[in-house]
Amino acid sequence: MHIADGVMAPEVWIAGWVVALIGLGLMFWRMGKRLDERTMPMMAILAAGIFVAQMLNFPVGGGTTGHLIGAALATILLGPYAAMLIITAILTIQCLVFGDGGVTSLGLNILNMAIIAPLVTYGIMTLFGARNRVTATPVAAWASVFFAAAVCAAELALSYSISGGAYGITGTLAFPAMMGYHALIGIGEAAVTTGVVLFLSKVSPEMLKLNKPVEA
Repeated sequence: MHIADGVMAPEVWIAGWVVALIGLGLMFWRMGKRLDERTMPMMAILAAGIFVAQMLNFPVGGGTTGHLIGAALATILLGPYAAMLIITAILTIQCLVFGDGGVTSLGLNILNMAIIAPLVTYGIMTLFGARNRVTATPVAAWASVFFAAAVCAAELALSYSISGGAYGITGTLAFPAMMGYHALIGIGEAAVTTGVVLFLSKVSPEMLKLNKPVEA
């Protein structure tokens, strides 16, 4: 789902940066003193694992790629704000060091994968409640990928529309390509996320208690 440079209309990627920076600012404000000696090591471990998973991607079309996101797992274990920080750090490193995703479009990539995906996960997990964690986990993981892809498709279509076809791709191609591929990728995301959560519930249930917001 990484968007490369030169794909989006300037109006779209600039707006992406503005919204992403506002979202990240709110994230840092809300995190406050939530970080402690328990969550910091877990964030580092998750970041390393998700970083590797995201590097395994393939082209979808229109200058974008498909891959696992990992935002659902991070949100379920540590909450949406820690997940936003983890995914943002991963996307920034991938962009600046490995050239995976463009610098101009980094704001949109952060918005789609580091803000929207965790918020979708958190909303679904909260709606289902802690007692229905097993049922909610695959639903939230799949939805986090699918909705992030839907927003990315909308950004591509908007770029195409406002630029007269100079940027982005037409919505008749963007939505089927992005949402079709990511509906399948979401199944993989759901399977991996659910497997990890079930495994931790057996061998280290205390790790599932680090995320107090979803537990409530």
